[in-house]
Amino acid sequence: MSNFEKTKFNITKLDNGIKISVRVIPGSSKCEISGLIDNSLKIKLDVPPIEGKANEKCIKFLSKLLGVPKTSIEIVSGEKSKNKILFIKGEPDKLLSKMLEII
Repeated sequence: MSNFEKTKFNITKLDNGIKISVRVIPGSSKCEISGLIDNSLKIKLDVPPIEGKANEKCIKFLSKLLGVPKTSIEIVSGEKSKNKILFIKGEPDKLLSKMLEII
């Protein structure tokens, strides 16, 4: 992915972490980051979208990728939607760098 495409990703650096826009695709064969869609990080998850399982898996998956505790990731908006805004608590520059590596 080119640097130009990376700049289209919705990510906001805050004093105590970052906010990112994600689109969750539940019911996939495996968990993976599969690029960007409409300026959001596209995350495929291997769980169905019932009883909050996709939200839990999304947080667990990103926690592992970024090396942060699950408690550091919070769904700010879109809890019942495929489109979500996540807040990830931590050192913003380090998190931003890891996110750009992932995509």
